[in-house]
Amino acid sequence: VLDREKHPVMGLELDNFRIWEEGQPQEPRRFEKVTNLPIHAGILLDVSASMEDKLATALKAALGFLEEAVTPKDRATIITFNDHPNLAVKFTNDMPSLASGLAGLRAERGTALYDSIIFSLYYFNGIKGQRALILLSDGDDQHSRFLWEDAIEYARRAGVAIYSIGLTLGKKGGNAKKKLVKLAEETGGRAFFIKDVDQLADVYRIIQEELRSRYFVAYQSTNTADDLAFRSVRVEVDEAGLEAKTIQGYYP
Repeated sequence: VLDREKHPVMGLELDNFRIWEEGQPQEPRRFEKVTNLPIHAGILLDVSASMEDKLATALKAALGFLEEAVTPKDRATIITFNDHPNLAVKFTNDMPSLASGLAGLRAERGTALYDSIIFSLYYFNGIKGQRALILLSDGDDQHSRFLWEDAIEYARRAGVAIYSIGLTLGKKGGNAKKKLVKLAEETGGRAFFIKDVDQLADVYRIIQEELRSRYFVAYQSTNTADDLAFRSVRVEVDEAGLEAKTIQGYYP
């Protein structure tokens, strides 16, 4: 839950939340304040040729995030991509291994963004609890075999919050911006757009704060339809100026 200044809001109770599925009100059955739940975080990092003059600073910021965010009970993975995705480091909390995965990377070749999103989300299969994918890219897709529609559909089904960071996407990056926003909105994450790679450290700090300031609300759906169609979900908070960010729906 964010306030008008986009700061996380804690201290709310179950009675503060309202839930609708397909426009019908739902009764919450379970409620928790999630401030210390283990996190599985994935860093999906663009290392295509266009990142050449920004990569060193981006790697430093990513390492700083991992050093601050990954506690002994958390796990992180690093996935890099240019014209194909690459699992650089499997899920671990071993900081030397994570640092090693960020060392010596070179910016080269094109951008297969959609393939890399699906690859990363697939790697989260079977992992429970808090899951977040932090995507950094400075451009739109060029080389994927999968389509944008495939990527957003997979994101809807995966249940992983995507925090997308668009780097130096100017006026010509409108289409790429829309897609990064869509990924975040559909999955309960958040999109950031920065003009300078030096701003990355601040963005990572905001993401870490949000991951440690969440609510878990569950309900038993009253929808008895016998189909597998996507069901939209809306969550609101009864205090003015507050916004609840969550998945936009699910497949039964």
